[in-house]
Amino acid sequence: MSQATDPVITDPAALFDAATRSLEADGHAFGPHAGPAPRVADARRRRLRDGAPADAAAYLTLVRGADGLLDFRFDAGPAMRPQRRAARRGAAGLFDAVPINHTLFKPVDGSQVSAFLAGLDQGFNPRYGLFDLQGRRVDHIVPAGRVLLIVHGTFSHSGAIVDQLAQARGAAGAATGRQLLQAAQAHYQQVLVFEHPTLQVGPWINALDLARAFAGTQAAVDVVCHSRGGLVTRWWLEVLQRDLQARSRVVFVASPLMGTGLASPYRLRAALKLLANYAAAVGTVSGLAGLAVPMFKVVEGLAALLASGTGLLARTPVADATIAMVPGLAAMSRYGPDGGDFIRGNVELEKLAFGHAAAPPGYFAVTSDFESAAAGWQFWQAFRRPVERVADAGADMLFSGANDLVVDTASMTQVGGDAHIVDPPLPAEPRRRLDFGTNDRVHHLNYFLQPETVAFIRRALGF
Repeated sequence: MSQATDPVITDPAALFDAATRSLEADGHAFGPHAGPAPRVADARRRRLRDGAPADAAAYLTLVRGADGLLDFRFDAGPAMRPQRRAARRGAAGLFDAVPINHTLFKPVDGSQVSAFLAGLDQGFNPRYGLFDLQGRRVDHIVPAGRVLLIVHGTFSHSGAIVDQLAQARGAAGAATGRQLLQAAQAHYQQVLVFEHPTLQVGPWINALDLARAFAGTQAAVDVVCHSRGGLVTRWWLEVLQRDLQARSRVVFVASPLMGTGLASPYRLRAALKLLANYAAAVGTVSGLAGLAVPMFKVVEGLAALLASGTGLLARTPVADATIAMVPGLAAMSRYGPDGGDFIRGNVELEKLAFGHAAAPPGYFAVTSDFESAAAGWQFWQAFRRPVERVADAGADMLFSGANDLVVDTASMTQVGGDAHIVDPPLPAEPRRRLDFGTNDRVHHLNYFLQPETVAFIRRALGF
């Protein structure tokens, strides 16, 4: 279904309800069937005494904090009170926000994390493998010629990219996204999409599947990849099939080539807070509204996973370690030059960056720095640390500067990460890079709706 036909959701409570129903329909223990929850005070006493029982349920509550932003609270449930009432009791912590909606969920045991993440992946995108634009599975790559491959990012599927391209409209006389898709099918021997899980496994596991699928073919491959799909593509072409890279062209659209501050291990709470507000904002936009519930659903599921490791029902709180239990996110933790700092810790990206003094000649990039004062979008300012706030140590800071709400703009062009490589190695010339600059129009989820993106892809790939 085209996203343009999906209903616009403007109420966060309704968004939370829809996401919870979807999680429940996928078989996750959310909603009434998750089981009864003990009173908060009893849960505290039980945890201090002997840990929570295996069948205990907990509350996950969507709130609006004193900063006006949506956030999650754990184990507060329907007993929460607005801040003005809590203040009279001298309360803090769980009771510093206004409750919007809540649900019961069964905490995820450590041994169940992998299966839980697999369920979130399946609920968002049940397909895995190569498919054509008509949705038919493709098990064989043409032996020669050229192939176009579309690779999606986290919390997404290739249909979202194809649908946006089909909706992209240019100025009078300019090619539309639909014309791009038609021209691609005439120019290439195969046009394929790669559907893959993005939470349960790291990008290099997805890349391994691509390498196996393309083993034996002499075809040249052009790739259009979005977000995390760029890391999948890099692992595939730079490590697993380097011979293929020499005859490939790649358009990286908002890809965290050197990671993103959103996936920093110690900032998972802030990342989920940002994404909850992002999903709510997207739900008000016709043409993108269809992404709101699926996105919020995954964020809600991850919030429950975090609560399982840090909430009142947790036997051993492991706040910083929780991100490591989500391989697809941990692999995107920021690495390399970041403003005046050089961030280390992501061993995978350090290995991927090693030896790159410049980007391969077939690499192209699409970037944006989103800034908007429009109603519903102001939340991004709470997570960004511009130069004038460089000393701000606020817990919600995720980005050191320019970003598109999900990926640091600088990371979208950083292929090398050696300490001596400070400047982005992918050339800034218009032929190699489409830079939307600082704007209030292009954010992480709508690049493929832009006519400029359509035109750039055609120029870069030569069809």
